[in-house]
Amino acid sequence: MRSIKIEVFGLVQGVGFRPFVYSLAKNLELNGTVLNDSSGVKIELCGDEKNIDEFIYKLKIDLPPLARIDNIIISNSDKIYDDFNIISSQESYKFAPILPDFAICDECKFELQDPTNRRYNHPFINCTNCGPRFSLIKSLPYDRINTTMGKFNMCKQCQDEYKDPTNRRYHAQPVACKNCGPKLSYKSLDGKIIANNKEALKRCIDDLKDGKIIAIKGVGGFHLVCDALNSEAVSSLKERKRRPHKPLAIMCKDLDMACDYAYINESEAKILNSNLKPIVLLKSKNNLPKSISSGVGSVGIFLPPTPLHIMLLDRLNSPIIATSANPSKEPILTNFDELASRLGSVCDYALDNDRDIVNPSDDSICFELFSKPIYLRTSRGLKPNIIPLNLGLKDVPKGCFLALGSLMKNQFAIYKDGLIFSSPYIGDMGSLAVIKRFDELLESFKSIYGFEFDFIVGDAHPHFGFVNNFKDKEIYRVYHHHAHALSVMLENGLDCEVLALSFDGTGYGKDATIWGGEVLRCKDNEFKRVMHFDNFELIGADKGIKNIYYLAYAIAKKYNLNSPKIDAIVPQIQRSNLDKILENRLNIVDTSSLGRIFDAFAAIVLNLPVITYDAQAPMMLETLYDENINAAYEFEIDKDVINYKNAFIGALNDPMEVAATAFINGISNLALKIAKMHNLPVVLCGGVWQNRALLKRTISEFRRHDIKYYLPINEPMNDSGIAMGQIYFGLNLLRYNTKF
Repeated sequence: MRSIKIEVFGLVQGVGFRPFVYSLAKNLELNGTVLNDSSGVKIELCGDEKNIDEFIYKLKIDLPPLARIDNIIISNSDKIYDDFNIISSQESYKFAPILPDFAICDECKFELQDPTNRRYNHPFINCTNCGPRFSLIKSLPYDRINTTMGKFNMCKQCQDEYKDPTNRRYHAQPVACKNCGPKLSYKSLDGKIIANNKEALKRCIDDLKDGKIIAIKGVGGFHLVCDALNSEAVSSLKERKRRPHKPLAIMCKDLDMACDYAYINESEAKILNSNLKPIVLLKSKNNLPKSISSGVGSVGIFLPPTPLHIMLLDRLNSPIIATSANPSKEPILTNFDELASRLGSVCDYALDNDRDIVNPSDDSICFELFSKPIYLRTSRGLKPNIIPLNLGLKDVPKGCFLALGSLMKNQFAIYKDGLIFSSPYIGDMGSLAVIKRFDELLESFKSIYGFEFDFIVGDAHPHFGFVNNFKDKEIYRVYHHHAHALSVMLENGLDCEVLALSFDGTGYGKDATIWGGEVLRCKDNEFKRVMHFDNFELIGADKGIKNIYYLAYAIAKKYNLNSPKIDAIVPQIQRSNLDKILENRLNIVDTSSLGRIFDAFAAIVLNLPVITYDAQAPMMLETLYDENINAAYEFEIDKDVINYKNAFIGALNDPMEVAATAFINGISNLALKIAKMHNLPVVLCGGVWQNRALLKRTISEFRRHDIKYYLPINEPMNDSGIAMGQIYFGLNLLRYNTKF
C-alpha cells in the first residue's frame, strides 16, 4: 500500500482532466480524490504501488485531447481513502483558464451524422473535447451560469450526462441537445424570421444555390458566405464588401473536396484536420473563380469547424466562401442587430441563432513549412492561451505586468508569476471599434483573473496613443524591431546573445526614422543595430504605403534609374509633383524598410502602381517565384549599409519570373552572408519572413551551412507577436531591477 499526492500544472482545467483522472484511478483500483485549485489539479492516491506507478505513466501519455501538462510534482502522503471521488467546485477553490473555442471533435461529428443518436443533426453538438469556450464565457469560475449557455435549462438527459464523471460531457458547460439548446433562425435583414431550425438551414442552402450572400453566425461571429463555384456570387460579395482584390478563403466539406482545389501534402492535411481547423494557405490548382485568389498562386482553405458548417456543406456539396463579416478594419460582428445596421447592404439574408457571443474571434491562419505550421494570425482554436515561462530559470520572476502589443495586428499579453496570458488577435488599433474591443477584452482578463499591474510595457513610437490610457502606471517602451527579436527569443527559451534579421514594413527606430530592414545584435534588454538596408525617402507616409509607385519612384531617383517601366507606373503629370516633394522633403520620412522595398520592387516588375491590402505586392511576387531559375541579385554591403541598386536594375531589365526569383534568392543569399559574418544564433523575425518562398530558401541554406536559426513557434512573425517580445523585455526588468 502506498499513498501519494500529485500536483499537475498546465492546461488541465476545463478540458476533461478530472474525469480522465477519475476513470484512470477506477480502472487501476486506486482510491483518493481529484480537485481543481488556483494553480492546477491536485490528486490524492492510495493503493497498490505497482498500480500507482502505472497511473503516473498513463497520466503523462494518455491525456484528454485538449489537455497539456507543463509540470508534475509528486510527494508522499499518509492519507488513506476507501473510494475515489471528484471534489466539486463548491468544495474547492475553482480556478480555470479561459480556453479558446475548438472545432468539433471526431466523436461529436460521428454522433452528428448518426441517425440513431439523439443529437443527430444537432447544429450545436459539443463535449468536453470540443466546442465553444472563449466566445461564451462571461466570468470565472467556468460554470454554465457564467456563460451565455446559462439561459438554456438542460433537459434531464443532458443533465445526467453533465453530472456523470464517466461521460465525456461531464461538466461540459455548453452541453445541450435539440430539445434544450440553442435554435436556428433564418432572417431577412429587416429582422423578419423566415424559417426556424431544420427549415432555416434548408432555406439557407436553397438561397446559397441561388447565388445569394448569407451571413451565417458561427462560434466567434458572423461569416459572409456564398457558393465558391458561383463566379457572379463571388464577384458580388467582393464588390459589396469593397474588397475587389483581396483573396478570399474557402471552406470545404472534407479533405477530399479540398484536394479538388489545392495541392495538399501530408503535413498540410494534418493541420487542416486538426482540432484548430485553421485557414491553411495552399498552392492553388487554379480551378476556382479567378476573383477568389485575385492574382496570387495560393488559396486559403479550411474545413468546417462547427457542426452547423458540417451540416450545411454536407447538403450543399460545394465549397463556400467564408469571410469575416466586419466593416473594413473593424472586429468581426457577433449579433444580428449590428449586422443588419452595419452590413445590411452586403448580405441578402442571415442564418442566426440565440446563443450569444461575448468574445468574438476570427479564424486562425497559417501555412505549412517543413512539416510545421507558420502562423499569420492566431485566434480561434489557439487563443487565448496560457503559456508557462520557458527560460530555464532557477527562480521564476515574481510580478505582474501588461504588454500592450503593436498598433497593427494587435494582441496583448500579460505576465503573472511565471505564466504568460496571451490574448487572441484583436486588429489594427486605428479604428475606434478595435480600440473598444481591446479595452473590453483587457477589462475581461483583469476582472476574471484579478490582475493588478506593477507596470506597463509598450511600443517606443512617440505617437503610440493608447499607452496614454495607463498614465497611473510606470510605462517602459521597447523599440519595435527589438520586440520582434525578443518575441522569438522568448518562445524558444533563448537567454543568450542572438543576431536578429528583423525585416518588416514599418517600425519606429532609435534615430526617429522608419526602420524595417534591420540586423540587430540582441542580449537581455539591449540591442545594437549592426546593419540595415539603405534608407530611401518614404513619400506621403501612409499614403505612400498604398500608392507603391511613390516608393518605386523614390528609389529610382535615389539610384538615378530611368526606364520605360518607371514611366509606365508613374504618370507624367505626377512626376513634377513628386520631384518637388522630394526636393523640399514635404511629408517625407526616411525608411530602411525591406517591406517597402519589396513593394517598390513589385510595383516595377508587376506594373502595379497601387495596392489595396496588406502584403499584396509580396504575395504576387511569390506567385512568380520559380525554384528552377538559378538567379540571384547581389545585395552589396558597405560597412553597415545594405545596397539594393542591383536588384532594381534587374527589375527594369529582366522578365517578371526571373526578376521575382532573383530578388527573393538575393535576399536569402544576403541573410546567409550576414549570418556567416557573426558567430551567433540567428533569429528570423518580422512580417517579411511570411513570404513562404523567401523563408523556405533561407532555412534550406541555413541548414546546408549549419547555421543555427530560430523562428516563432506559436506566435505570428508579424506584429501580432510584438506583445510577446515586450513580455521578454518586462521579464528582464523583473530579473535585474531591484525595484520590482
